[in-house]
Amino acid sequence: MKFKNLSKIIGVTLLLVLIVLAALTYWHPGSRTTKTNNATNNNRRSTVRVVALGDSLTQGVGDQQKDGGYTGRLKTMIHKKDHVKVIMHNFGKSGDRSDQIEKRLVNSTEQQQQLKKAQAITMTVGGNDLLQTLTKNVTINQQSKLNVQLNTAQSAYQKKLKHLLTTVRKYNPKAPIYLYTIYNPVYVYFANLTQITNAVNDWNTATKQTATTFDDLYMVDINHALSVGQYKSVVQQAKLKHDAKKSNNGKISTASLQELILASNASDELNDYLSPTDHFHPNAKGYRLMTRYAFKQMQAHQQWLMK
Repeated sequence: MKFKNLSKIIGVTLLLVLIVLAALTYWHPGSRTTKTNNATNNNRRSTVRVVALGDSLTQGVGDQQKDGGYTGRLKTMIHKKDHVKVIMHNFGKSGDRSDQIEKRLVNSTEQQQQLKKAQAITMTVGGNDLLQTLTKNVTINQQSKLNVQLNTAQSAYQKKLKHLLTTVRKYNPKAPIYLYTIYNPVYVYFANLTQITNAVNDWNTATKQTATTFDDLYMVDINHALSVGQYKSVVQQAKLKHDAKKSNNGKISTASLQELILASNASDELNDYLSPTDHFHPNAKGYRLMTRYAFKQMQAHQQWLMK
C-alpha cells in the first residue's frame, strides 16, 4: 500500500512538473520574442532604394578615397548593418544652389522616376545659397548692415527651400527625407568672426523651421561637428579664437570668402575633417562623420525599411 501511494505521489509530481515546464515554454519571453522577430523580419524589405539630391556634398567632392562621399559609405553601412540590398542614386552636383537643384529635378525624367521609387531620400542644400550671400557681403564689418543683407537672403532661401521640398514631395509624398544642415568650413581659421558663425547658425535655424512644415522630414545636424573638427573642447576653441584674433583682428579684408579660403597653403588645413585641397569640402573622415549622423537618424526613423 505504501509503495502504491508513493508511486501515485511521484506520478502526480511528475505530471505537475511537465505541466509547469510546458507552461514556461509557451509563455517564455524568448518564444514570444522569436515570433515577434520573425514577424518583423517578414515586414522588412530585402532591397531599399535611396535617392540623394543636392550639391557638392552629395556629389562627394573632397573625398580623396573616391568612395562616393557620404552616399557610397551610407550604402555600405545600411547593407552591412541592416542586411539589405541598397540601390543608391546620387544626383548631387557641385555648385548647385537650392533653385538649381530643383531645376535639375524638374528637367530630369530619370531623377523623377528614381525619386518616385525611393524608400528614403537624403539631401544637402543651402551651403551655396549662403556662400553666394557671404561672398557679396563678407567685407561688411558693421554687423547691423551685414544682418540686413543676411536676413533678406535668408528669407529668400526659405522660400526656395520650401519650393524645392514641395517639388520633391510631388514626386514622392511618403519616403522620409533626411536633410543635412550646413556648417562653417572656415571656423578653425576665423573662430573669432562671429558674423560667419552666426550666419551659418541662423541659416540652419531657418532651414529647420521650414522643415517642420513637411511630414517625415528629419534633420541631420552636422554643423557643430564639422565646423569645430577635432577642436571639441571649450579650451581648444578659446585658443582658436585667440589665435585668429591676433592674425586677422576680427576682420576679413579680402574681396571674397572663397579667395580667402583658397589663399591658404593646401598642406596647412587645420580641420582634420575637411579637404586640404579646397579647405571647404569634407575629406574621407568628414564624409564618414556625415554617414554616421545620417545613419543614426535613419535608424531612429526606420519606416523606409518596412514594406
